Amino acid sequence: MNFDNFFVKAKEVFETAYKKTEDVVNVGKQKLDMSTLENKLGKSYETLGKLCYDVISKGEPFDPETVKPVTDDITEKLAQIEELKKEILKAKNKKMCPYCNTPVEKNSQFCNNCGKNLNTAD
Repeated sequence: MNFDNFFVKAKEVFETAYKKTEDVVNVGKQKLDMSTLENKLGKSYETLGKLCYDVISKGEPFDPETVKPVTDDITEKLAQIEELKKEILKAKNKKMCPYCNTPVEKNSQFCNNCGKNLNTAD
């Protein structure tokens, strides 16, 4: 092997390692973002519970519009969390089993958890 081939191979190895490191860092950031969203989601649920408790404890009629901003916020956070989960699975070359929600390899034909055929999923 001459020096030119050596440097070409070394460059390829470096680029592959760099890409894998970048993927790991991105997944770590996505997990941190998801954790932050889950904490905020918990606070939103707490706010929703307090609003509902206040109405019920006062014997007032419940008006869904009272809690709509909080429920809309919860819906948005849940959608963001689901999107992050999909991005993390994609980065790990995995997909979610549509039957039991277990992560499986992207090219799997059957789920390792429930055994269902993934090629017949709706």
